[in-house]
Amino acid sequence: MTGVAILLVAATLAFAASRALRLPLLPLLLLAGIILRYSGLALSEEIARSSLEMGLAILVFGAGMELNPKRFGGQYRRVLGMGLAQFLVIGTGGALLCRILGLDWISALYVGLAVTTSSTLIVVRLLKARQQMFEPFGRVVTGVLLVQDLIIVLLIVLLIRLPDGPTAMAAGLGGLALLIALVWAGLRWVMPYLVFRLNLDQESLGLAIMAVLFIFMWIAYALNLPIITGAFLAGVSLSAFPINSVARGLISSVTIFFIALFFVILGGIIDVASLHVWLLAGVLSAFIILVTPVIVTVVGERLGLTARAAIESGLLLAQTSEFSLVVVLLGMMTGQIPPAVFNTVALATVLTMTVTPLIATDRLTWRLMRIHPRTTPRDLPDSLPQRDHVVLIGYGRGGEIIVKALLNAGREIVVIDYDPVTVRKLNEQGIRALHGEGSDRRLLEQVHAREASAVISSMRRVADTEAMIRHLGPDGPLIITRIFEPGDAERIRRLGGIPVLSSEAAADAFLRWYQYMFGGADAGGGGRQ
Repeated sequence: MTGVAILLVAATLAFAASRALRLPLLPLLLLAGIILRYSGLALSEEIARSSLEMGLAILVFGAGMELNPKRFGGQYRRVLGMGLAQFLVIGTGGALLCRILGLDWISALYVGLAVTTSSTLIVVRLLKARQQMFEPFGRVVTGVLLVQDLIIVLLIVLLIRLPDGPTAMAAGLGGLALLIALVWAGLRWVMPYLVFRLNLDQESLGLAIMAVLFIFMWIAYALNLPIITGAFLAGVSLSAFPINSVARGLISSVTIFFIALFFVILGGIIDVASLHVWLLAGVLSAFIILVTPVIVTVVGERLGLTARAAIESGLLLAQTSEFSLVVVLLGMMTGQIPPAVFNTVALATVLTMTVTPLIATDRLTWRLMRIHPRTTPRDLPDSLPQRDHVVLIGYGRGGEIIVKALLNAGREIVVIDYDPVTVRKLNEQGIRALHGEGSDRRLLEQVHAREASAVISSMRRVADTEAMIRHLGPDGPLIITRIFEPGDAERIRRLGGIPVLSSEAAADAFLRWYQYMFGGADAGGGGRQ
């Protein structure tokens, strides 16, 4: 009990230092654990490993709740392509790199498998903080996370049963299939009934959600599967909206508690005194941070993402994950890999998780775009209008109505859209359209946006809209933009734009603004009234 109290004090001090010094929390929690280890105050190794396993279970449970399969509907090709490409290239490259650096084949294979997945904990937090969870690229990224996690769960089941032969491996797959069937049943029937039909109070509902976790873990244990597998799939069974929001709110304090303890305990069992461990972890971290964005960007663009979305996705995914620790912890507990390999992967995980928020930024994304040999498709529309046209950024749900009305009014239109399929169809219909981001200054110059009579935008990110307004300047075109929050609308208004505050950004709202500013759709004239 005294040991747990010491861990809590250390975690509290790390939280306070992080807030006071504005430093990343994870390395400070790790540092707290390291200090406890060398001061002799850490938990015993056996208790620490048991606590670490329980902490991992809570971490992957929370990760599973963020990965609803329906969230990336319609993006399956991109999700599978990017997820499998990163998994195979990083896994193979990581294993070969470790072999070159002197690890035996078993250890190298464990490390290769461990570094194939990206951290749901880190990526989802960044997407939420930037309000990008429901952007198209955000849906793709969360889909990639789910694909990678499901593959790693499958391979973990096979890996731990490999010494027992094909029959044991088949039995493991059967048990995993049963758990996945329970997830499907939970998503469809059990969880909606539990959350919305029973009318439980907050305390009872919180206990019921934690019971789901322990039931899945018990089933996994009974099937001789890693309890981590049960914990992750329990989270997925709670991932449907709005159930996941209810569950997160009820167990958020529990999750934060275990995250803090987990990383302090991790720091307490990692041996950081070995220069060889630091060297391997540094090389492995550099490989992941440098290679992942390249692989994801190349594959993402080939599958239809814009250069910006592909680069952002690559930067967000450039780290190892909670499942990295699961893999090497299981390997160490079964005696297949030495503690030094666990130390290496654990250190690389903390390093890459810490670096991700520092590199996955708009500033670095745009710097990379400037040197990226992309971007415009070969079939660009000819003879783009030079002046007094309308630039529509984001075709969206109301795009067809808007374009039809403007064409009927005799306006020339250029459409910029994120979806290459939409762009191709518009060009086939004779409507000038370009594939790209409306916040890309080069693209705005290409379509002569500053000389346009109006720019109608449905970009989701307010910061992108603000950057566009500043770039086009006070003497630029009339800018009408969809906005979701009143505070954001006021920001746009102060910059000289016209916000249309609507959660759906209905096409008729855009048209009413356009008719008011240009004298009506029947006027057919150019310029402002």
